[in-house]
Amino acid sequence: MKLHHLRDFIAIADARSVRGAARALGLAQPALTRSLRELENELATPLLERHARGVVLTPIGEAFYRRAHAAMAEIRRGRDEVAQLLGTPCGSVTIGLSSAVWLSMAAEVHVAFRRAYPGVRLRMVEGFFSTLEGRLQDGTLDFFIGPRPARPVGDSYKVELLFQNQRVVVGRKDHPKRHAKRLAELVDQEWILTGVQERREAEFEDAFARHGLPPPVPMTQAESMVGVAALLCSTDALAMLPKQWFHSRLFAGVIEPIPLLDEIDAPDIVFISRAGVPLTPAAAHLAALFERVAGTLREVGHGAC
Repeated sequence: MKLHHLRDFIAIADARSVRGAARALGLAQPALTRSLRELENELATPLLERHARGVVLTPIGEAFYRRAHAAMAEIRRGRDEVAQLLGTPCGSVTIGLSSAVWLSMAAEVHVAFRRAYPGVRLRMVEGFFSTLEGRLQDGTLDFFIGPRPARPVGDSYKVELLFQNQRVVVGRKDHPKRHAKRLAELVDQEWILTGVQERREAEFEDAFARHGLPPPVPMTQAESMVGVAALLCSTDALAMLPKQWFHSRLFAGVIEPIPLLDEIDAPDIVFISRAGVPLTPAAAHLAALFERVAGTLREVGHGAC
């Protein structure tokens, strides 16, 4: 089995056709067909089924695709690592961040990283661990920073605590309930689920139950920073968000916290990477920058999520 076998197989599976893969790789279709046949012969099983509209992975093909994808990602990462160790700042780093990490940490980290590794392509993806775990598993994501997953993640990951955090109730500027002091005054309001908890109902259940209250029944769920912000700015809906949202200049004067006396816990903020798989020098430097900024935020009491 050779690298081009894996490359060609992945390209065909992604394009769902030999023709599309040949176009993407700049190769002739017969060459890709031959490469795929050699790989299937070596594995002694078909990996793809041919249909009128293209090709579809067989169940075994799907399993092998995940392995092949992860292997190619590690090879690319290995090439990046060698180049970076030799002093050539090239390659790429891809990371997953929760929304408040974007708001409170990403800008400062970005400036410092671009200065240290100007030739490395940086990709930052918004999301939670539950939505990005597959990309961390297959090696297309270097690490994740955000709320600690509700379920145990197992020994295949390294999880490091950055700090604890708090949430606040947030609404638009001059919200009718802006003078409320207790959660009990807000139970009957329109609420937006943000997806910060993997079990959606837990986002409100824990916070309200702690104060002896029934949780509100939210009818709207928005799982992007832009979506949540758009609804909060334009309606009387409320949301429970990490406190970094109202520290952000992006939303200054647009959304505001309701200064409740009731404290609302938030999940711990953690750094998650694959156990036993070292980061490239560029990715390790980026991780260290996030840790440094997190330490600064801990000192001033802002935290990050």
